[in-house]
Amino acid sequence: MTDRVKLNKVSLRQQKQSFAMYRRFLPALEARKQQFLMQLAIVRKKIVEQEEQLKDLLHNINQWAPLYRDLGAVLRPHLAINELKVSLRNIAGLKVPDFHGIEFENPAYSYISTPATFEEVLRKSREAIECRSALKILGEQEKVLFEGFRKTSQRINLYEQRLIPQCKESIRKIVVYLQDQQAAAVGVAKVAKRMTEAAMLDS
Repeated sequence: MTDRVKLNKVSLRQQKQSFAMYRRFLPALEARKQQFLMQLAIVRKKIVEQEEQLKDLLHNINQWAPLYRDLGAVLRPHLAINELKVSLRNIAGLKVPDFHGIEFENPAYSYISTPATFEEVLRKSREAIECRSALKILGEQEKVLFEGFRKTSQRINLYEQRLIPQCKESIRKIVVYLQDQQAAAVGVAKVAKRMTEAAMLDS
């Protein structure tokens, strides 16, 4: 970029405008990067918490393994998902998914033909399914936020390490060239003046 820059006043003005624009955008990009970092920390903490919760739920469910074998056919319709409630939230210009729970199917069942623990087994099973779904959405959140962080970091590096230094160097080259041209023009004018004065004296 600096080798191909035109050495004139128009180019100097363009380079100064670009330099000012990069410097103006940089703080906003830094703030965006920090926002992504903060949100990533929150999401990663939630992931750890959800993983612990799921681990506890699965431990409880494993204690009822014989019941699951007996109640599998009755439980299955009650674990069917009717609606996965997810919305999109705007974080620094990115659409990030938010989990709001699951609406399960609620078919009728016989209180007489099911054991007293059926409701507890059903509740824990649904909690485990919700927990897994929440973890999946949190994973998607982390992926979207990290990609935003990565791209913003790349842009900051581009500005700081390439575009801004190139602009500064281009401005320096143009200014030096224009100063040299001005000095040369002044020198030529002085020589021309002396020659004109000498010619007038000779005549």
